[in-house]
Amino acid sequence: MASRSIIRANLFHPAGALVAAQRGVPLLLEVNAPLAEERARFGRLSWKKLAAESERFVWRRATRVLPVTQVLAGHVARAGVPPARIAVVPNGIELADFPPSRPRAEEGTVILGFIGFLREWHGLEGILRALAAAPEGRRMLLRIVGEGPARAGLESLARELGITRQVEFLGLAERHAVPGLIAGFDVALQPSAVPYACPLKLLEYMAAGRAIVAPDQPNLRELLQHDSTALLFAPGDAAAQWRAIATLAADAPLRRRLGDAARRDVILRDMTWAGQARRVVALAEAAMAEQRAPRRHQEAGYAEPMG
Repeated sequence: MASRSIIRANLFHPAGALVAAQRGVPLLLEVNAPLAEERARFGRLSWKKLAAESERFVWRRATRVLPVTQVLAGHVARAGVPPARIAVVPNGIELADFPPSRPRAEEGTVILGFIGFLREWHGLEGILRALAAAPEGRRMLLRIVGEGPARAGLESLARELGITRQVEFLGLAERHAVPGLIAGFDVALQPSAVPYACPLKLLEYMAAGRAIVAPDQPNLRELLQHDSTALLFAPGDAAAQWRAIATLAADAPLRRRLGDAARRDVILRDMTWAGQARRVVALAEAAMAEQRAPRRHQEAGYAEPMG
């Protein structure tokens, strides 16, 4: 019989909570998003009320809930989970996959880069429009790595704006190729993000020592600090976003400073999968110790006081 259960939350999936209760073992539940809310907003979710109820049921039944950001921890707490049972464990990276890389040459084209699944809410349309409207100056190339439902629209927009020579769509990349592709970026982009996520791409950008431009919002400030490990802009402010990009494109020493600091931060905070695994194991051991304590209490012959 397993001594503990560690699972990732998903909609309409209460099996972990039920099995943990049946077997009498602690349940640690990783939560990456408020899925009922997210899929109701962005997907084609049926049975929305049932989805929300089942999600709250599993959260409340878990011994420990492990959201990936403090912002997401707030969602979990508002669902009725006591704060003492919530522990934030962010995403991580495999540091060995991201060896220190040399800065790209200061002269020549500046490579703006994005990697990830391509959806409309990632904000890449705004980057294309800003690139097309940019005044003459340092040549920039936007390199997009990934696939998704937004790709066709982005390719069409690039043709409409007349910037097909300034935008590269590289499609899906093998996992082993990702570090090298990111190392080829001068400026790594996170144009937009949902307000509760811990974007894996940001951790990869940081580990690769890239200069990052991202929205200034609470969940991303859990990873980044403005003018220390990234340049942050007010969410939705396209002009401010492009100013940050243009600033980095024109300043190679600033790019190196921000990229080096971001990589150091990943190492100092041990934001690796191994580091996060150690944290989860410690939480599991603490939960098992708490579960054993009442049993020892009963085996010693004590009775609960009355009155």
